[in-house]
Amino acid sequence: MRKKIHSVLLFLLIVTGAEVVHGVGASYWTQTNEDDFKAGTLENVVATNLGDLKLSRAVKTLLEEDPQISSVNVLAEAPDGSIYAGTGPHGVLLQIKDQKVSTLAAIDGAAAILSLVVQKDGALIIGTGGEAGRVLKIDKPGDKPHVLFQAEGVQYIWGLAQTPDGDLYAATGPHGQLFEIKSDGTKRTVLDTNEGNLLSLLSDGKDTLYLGTDPHGLVYRVNRKSGESFVLYNAAESEVSALALDKHGNLYAGTSEAKEEPNAGAPAEAEPEKEGRPEGGSTGVPIPSDRPKDPTPPGPVPNPNPGQPAPIPKTGASFQQRPDSSRARAHGLQLIRRRTAVAVNADRKNFWATESGAEGIGSAVRFAFATDVTDDKPAPTDAANKKRHPKPSPGNPNPAPPPGTPFPASQPAAATAPAHQPTVDTTAGAEPRAEGNAIYRIDPDGFVTEVFRQPVLILSMVENNGTLLAATGGAEGQVYQIKPAAEETLVLAKVDAKEIMCLMASRDGKVYMGTANVGTVASMSGGFAARGTYSSSILDATQISRFGKIHLHGALPTGTTLTLSTRSGNVKEADDKTWTKWSDEAPAAEFMQVMSPAARFLQYRLTFSSGDGKATPVVHDVSTAYQMPNLAPRIKAIKIATSTLGADLNADAEPTLRRVESARRQTIAWDASDPNNDTLIYSLYIRLIGEEGWILIKDKLTDTTYEWDTRTVADGRYEVKVIASDANANPAGMGKTASRVSDPLTVDNTPPVIGDIKSQQHGADMHIDLKVVDRTSTVAAVDYSVDSNKDWQFVLPTDQIYDSPEETVSFSIPGLKPGQHQVTLRATDSKGNQSFENLFISVRSPAAAAK
Repeated sequence: MRKKIHSVLLFLLIVTGAEVVHGVGASYWTQTNEDDFKAGTLENVVATNLGDLKLSRAVKTLLEEDPQISSVNVLAEAPDGSIYAGTGPHGVLLQIKDQKVSTLAAIDGAAAILSLVVQKDGALIIGTGGEAGRVLKIDKPGDKPHVLFQAEGVQYIWGLAQTPDGDLYAATGPHGQLFEIKSDGTKRTVLDTNEGNLLSLLSDGKDTLYLGTDPHGLVYRVNRKSGESFVLYNAAESEVSALALDKHGNLYAGTSEAKEEPNAGAPAEAEPEKEGRPEGGSTGVPIPSDRPKDPTPPGPVPNPNPGQPAPIPKTGASFQQRPDSSRARAHGLQLIRRRTAVAVNADRKNFWATESGAEGIGSAVRFAFATDVTDDKPAPTDAANKKRHPKPSPGNPNPAPPPGTPFPASQPAAATAPAHQPTVDTTAGAEPRAEGNAIYRIDPDGFVTEVFRQPVLILSMVENNGTLLAATGGAEGQVYQIKPAAEETLVLAKVDAKEIMCLMASRDGKVYMGTANVGTVASMSGGFAARGTYSSSILDATQISRFGKIHLHGALPTGTTLTLSTRSGNVKEADDKTWTKWSDEAPAAEFMQVMSPAARFLQYRLTFSSGDGKATPVVHDVSTAYQMPNLAPRIKAIKIATSTLGADLNADAEPTLRRVESARRQTIAWDASDPNNDTLIYSLYIRLIGEEGWILIKDKLTDTTYEWDTRTVADGRYEVKVIASDANANPAGMGKTASRVSDPLTVDNTPPVIGDIKSQQHGADMHIDLKVVDRTSTVAAVDYSVDSNKDWQFVLPTDQIYDSPEETVSFSIPGLKPGQHQVTLRATDSKGNQSFENLFISVRSPAAAAK
């Protein structure tokens, strides 16, 4: 959600319910959710999905920028506690010991080290990518690497996994093959897919392997002994780049499809059409007209027919005023692509199996998965919101059996080199694509639940006891903590690099991160950062305003502090030269007076501190009061349109007889607003063009429309004026007004007059001549009906066009039978007014008429 400025919004013809804010009252700028806070600048501070601000985890950079290293792709830990890091683009292998980084080796002919496994004896297994993908082994630090595996067409060893019996498995690209490498040096193809790359690889520690693919976003389950495979899920995204498995058999799959940036610079919203003009912009003297001011009517006619920890204290001490090295993606023959390989060593199973109550390793890593602070916001538990849905694999309507169960005997056993898998149709029956990337949980029954979605790339995951840590990239590198059972997501840490390629939880209780764009290694400890700041986005009050109090809600655990500072200015971009200095830091309280002077713009800064790193201040929401001087209302437009209500129909004629709509009722509508969001009242005035005085027709209006019955005024050309006032929303004498005058409109409620009617028989035809005159507008039509027939016949004037206030009409009625007839004449003017006249004629037989 975007920041909310509590105010009244009045719009043309639409009145929406909102909080009423008086002109001399306060308006509020409120920040209360993740999107609100992310609009500011966070330094060692994170915004959670629950809408809180808090300190991030303490992050220490171990490897500074190195020109030989643009990405750290994979991390693995040795039994002696040493950390190894595989990098690109020059195949440099790093060793981290006692928080110090050194270069262990540079792999010849390797563009990048993409995967690592550390064996029980400390030997290193290395997977590389470049012109040729190889699996190498370094028996002990200092030894030269030797080749364990190399195959024709393989360029990338995206993932390596070693099972308890010592067998190695390599996930490769660009031909989507899974290879087995035994300790005796033999190798075989376990799976050959139609995918381009097997991006991620994970072992359950037994006989089941899991794979994530590109470009169809498939999650495979493979029995490494039989070679039988099964697609568990087909993600909407094209790349499954990270996998994790919990102790209950739930598999987590993270995606990292990169999407094109939307086009910037969308066209600005069109300015609304303006009608009417400001008062004073009068139409002036009317254009002279040759219409007679008192026209003489035609001659007489015969027979006429007429929306916990200790809290922040209520009060506090007063305070006084004072080079883009972005990495290219690779696919097939392209450069090395983003992802992190899953490193599995012989001890990993025991490491993750340590329960939270155990001593040593388990207790050392609990920081990454424990609740940060007590939060008074309960996590949502409505199962209906979990988006849980079964997702059978392509070609198989039944969910997959739990991992580890024997494959059905009816399935054919895989050959040593299995045939390519059938191509997956990812378009049939597909739902609309969601934005961003996701983490999917696939339970042992094959049901799929989306547990996380953000506009980021998910590049690595680690899991413990139902909680995930996810390394992400894209706009910024962040580590998310995700608790699927509680539907809670929060950011633990953020790094300067745009991508965190890999995560690894070590035995010393730290989480190590490898990054790209700037290739670094960093460690995240179990404690919070000692200090962090949050600088808000800029409050724009739109006018120079006086600032009131800042209202804070949150928590201050023992050993933590929170301070507030503000600054103001009249230039949109805040800087030290054009704005005031930051005010002195003051201890946070629930209500704090802003000490910065009146201005159009305001910014606040919160400083978080943690004495021992065990707890953090938490801010739930921030509201800032400000008050603008009373400003005059604005009327942007006046529109006048003919009403079409049924009650307006001429009582003297059926509705079907009308050629134009009646203009007796006019709807006056206006678009008005108030810069202070004051409640407005309106007055309506009219004036006959050429006259000076305005006549009030209605006041104390609160709606922005009015139905005007024009029969209450004389015919003529009029202007309408709307005056808007905020007087009721301000102290006496401080109200302001605005006005706008409409474009001229013609009021004409008088029907035209029919006269000078003459009739003469010519043979079998009866010829009729007449004249029609209208006082105010123009004649629009003449029709006739014979002997009360409901069918009316339209006739043209002698000049063939109705365009003036006086028209002469001449027409013949053929085929009348001898005898008495009644001809009804109807004249309509351009405003829909109608008049009727009857003409009684006697038709003689043609012979008699000829005499």
